[in-house]
Amino acid sequence: MQMEPTMSPEENLNSTENQGEEKTPSVEENTIPPEKEANTTAVPNAEEEKKEVVKETESEIVLKLDELSLEEYPALLDKILKNEQWMKFGTQVRELQASFEKKFQLKVHEKKEAFIAEGGNEIDFYFAPEYKKNFSFLLKEYKNKKGQHFREIEANQKANLSRKKEIIEEIKKLIDQSEHNSTSYKQFKSLQEAFHNTGQVPRADSNNIWQTYKFHVERFYDFLHLNRDLRDADFKHNYAEKLKIIERAEELAQHTDVIASIRELNNLHRLWKNDLGPVAREHRDDLWNRFQAATKTIHHLKNEYNKNIDSIQDNNLAIKDGVLNEITKLLENKPENHNAWQNAIKKVNALKEKFHAVGRVPKSENKRLWNSFRELSRQFNQDKNYFYKQQKAEEKGFVDAKRALIDEVKTILDDPNYRDYINRMKAVQNDWKKTGRISRKLSNKLWEEFKTLTNLYFDRLKNKVEALSAEDQAKLASQTNFVEEVLKTEAPTTPKKLETFIEEQVEQWQGLNPNASSPAQRKLINHLVGLWDATSLSTKEKAAYKFSTQLSLIKNDADALNKEHAAQKKKIDEISTELIQLQNNLQFFSNSSSDNPMVVEVNKKIEQLSKQKEVLSEKTNAIKSFVRNLNKQSDEGVTETTEDTEAGED
Repeated sequence: MQMEPTMSPEENLNSTENQGEEKTPSVEENTIPPEKEANTTAVPNAEEEKKEVVKETESEIVLKLDELSLEEYPALLDKILKNEQWMKFGTQVRELQASFEKKFQLKVHEKKEAFIAEGGNEIDFYFAPEYKKNFSFLLKEYKNKKGQHFREIEANQKANLSRKKEIIEEIKKLIDQSEHNSTSYKQFKSLQEAFHNTGQVPRADSNNIWQTYKFHVERFYDFLHLNRDLRDADFKHNYAEKLKIIERAEELAQHTDVIASIRELNNLHRLWKNDLGPVAREHRDDLWNRFQAATKTIHHLKNEYNKNIDSIQDNNLAIKDGVLNEITKLLENKPENHNAWQNAIKKVNALKEKFHAVGRVPKSENKRLWNSFRELSRQFNQDKNYFYKQQKAEEKGFVDAKRALIDEVKTILDDPNYRDYINRMKAVQNDWKKTGRISRKLSNKLWEEFKTLTNLYFDRLKNKVEALSAEDQAKLASQTNFVEEVLKTEAPTTPKKLETFIEEQVEQWQGLNPNASSPAQRKLINHLVGLWDATSLSTKEKAAYKFSTQLSLIKNDADALNKEHAAQKKKIDEISTELIQLQNNLQFFSNSSSDNPMVVEVNKKIEQLSKQKEVLSEKTNAIKSFVRNLNKQSDEGVTETTEDTEAGED
């Protein structure tokens, strides 16, 4: 059955104002007109956005105006004309023209005075330099180009208006169909998309074409009786999406950055009006009124912001100057060690975030602030890089010193008269302590080698062993040869095969009755543990397999297991102490927001340490499992095992 609307679009507009959703607020009141919403950026800040796009170029041009000679003006104007985004330089062209005219009039006056002073008649004076002709020609070209540009825009807008009218007529035809099914619904959705994808129309026709479109869209949904499922599904989808838009608008009403909120609000209005269809009638008023309430709140905030913009910008200026002063103080009192530099880096990063987060400042201060900020950041990075470059050079010297001490101990051990070097060995140990700090990973590696060698020396003294027996020498040689062969052997990279490979090597090694503290065993452990790095396992899985491999090589040595357990327990205690300290530190930020950079950093550190503690706990449990097995296999047991110690502590 064909039906005609009972009122015109214009009449319908008046009748639906009370339905809420159809009323389009004014720019000053709430948001931009619907047609504007579909095709433009946020109107309240259009000029601001234009400035942001070309601000660097603008400032550069304006900066040079006072320095330009009259002969240079045509070249600068020509450069603007040839720029792909020449339309964005309207402000610059006006400033350029005003500056040229001012300078040129002074030049004309100067030339005229000189002409008269030389006896010339004022009537005969004529001054038309080539640069004046060129500048006037280019200025005329710019105006013609601008006029043509706007004529093209006008023509496009008229064409868009005609196309939108055609789309509306096609929607009316769908409404007048005797039947409505899934095919007509798909055609309708396609027409909707085409309408929204069509560009701007003349401003005078914008609101009328939009309201006419909305009127017939509503009619289409009202006539979808034969396929209620399609209509209801669309209503449900639109309801959910509009609810999301409302919730986001309500969030924006709580934000402090009013300008950013206004911009996003306009995007939300575009989504509401362009991308989403209607909802069921019983929800329309409630949704629209709620959306309007949030919109009005944001615009009220913007109005208040505009009233107090000078004081707000002055306050922002004070905050940014405060940030610059804090960075300056850090530069004046440069950190002297690694930890101090790390703290300084964290502080400067937090200050940088604060600087960028602060809103607008008076335009006259923008350049000064940015130049100062950039220079201070550059100086800080330069000082930081210099420190770590120097530290790296120093570290190399410390590493060389430690290696030299290791070589000296080896030389002493090879000397038949090694017992004569007791005092020197003690001095070597003290020298080791005096060498500077190096990276933890390398420090641990060198320390293990140094400790093994010094322990061997003092063990010889204690046991009064003058030299290794032939049997011990042969045993040591076989162990060394075994390790060297393992190092040459190509190991598999698949986890299962690698696990089997390592088990075979460990079994053969245990058959050689190795000394747990021997350099050969340490070398073998480092190699076998490192093989897991070539697998495709996750970092956590690799760490677990590495530790399991390490334990397998000392599983028959209760003393070694106890030492390893004590080491892991010590690390856990250290982490626990640090966690308590960090938790106490958080109390100082009890009134701060969760996104405070310092709070975020502390929470991140707590999370990292908690994970480390969890891993270490797993390792101690693994060690206790090995000790239990040893106790079961031993007839005599272990006098004081790791498990006994744990039990006592519990």
